[in-house]
Amino acid sequence: MDNVNNVSENSSEFHMKQFSVLDVQEKERQRIARDLHDTSLQNLTHLVHKVELSSLYIDRDPVKAKLELATIEVGLRKVIDDIRNRIYDLRPMTFDDLGLRQTLINLFSLINQDGKFEVIADIDDIDDSFSGEEKEISLIMIYRIIQECVYNAVEHSKGNKIEISLKEQEDVFQIKVCDDGIGFDQEEAEKKDRHFGLTVVKERVFLLNGKIDMDTQRGTSILIEIPKINDI
Repeated sequence: MDNVNNVSENSSEFHMKQFSVLDVQEKERQRIARDLHDTSLQNLTHLVHKVELSSLYIDRDPVKAKLELATIEVGLRKVIDDIRNRIYDLRPMTFDDLGLRQTLINLFSLINQDGKFEVIADIDDIDDSFSGEEKEISLIMIYRIIQECVYNAVEHSKGNKIEISLKEQEDVFQIKVCDDGIGFDQEEAEKKDRHFGLTVVKERVFLLNGKIDMDTQRGTSILIEIPKINDI
């Protein structure tokens, strides 16, 4: 009887994970679509109007037309950078060349370009753990988890400092992301469907058989443990 129950529980968890994978993928698609619509697409539409305006100026006021074209050039370069960043988010090219640690450090620099936050990072060099497709996927997932936590701190915390650590222990990878911001009520956030990114984080942790603990009373502190691939 116990064996039957174990099989049933394992089957149920397997189906839950299958659903969670699909849910994460769908949410990622929704976010990419929303980001493209809210930034790149709107910027391109605005630039099309400027091109039309420049075509009206070209004969009557060539100087003004040139100024408009210069503005369009700057705008197009910004759109190119935005799209390049979206592509980088889908698959950071430095991941293959430089490994997880350096890719994370590059990510923190990119997110904090304006220097608004004091970012303190303590990232173990765990690239030697790369061997086999499953292990690579798990490390990419760890990258995504940290990325989402940091994005949420930047966008929602209203703080000044973010601390990030990734430590390799004997059996687990331990992730910690803390900020000194305003925090939030977790129950209220879930009711209002806020902090969408943290929902994705929880699902990713679940897929990796990990554990997550959040303290959001004074700032936000997220502690995650992910078992190493041999234990997943």
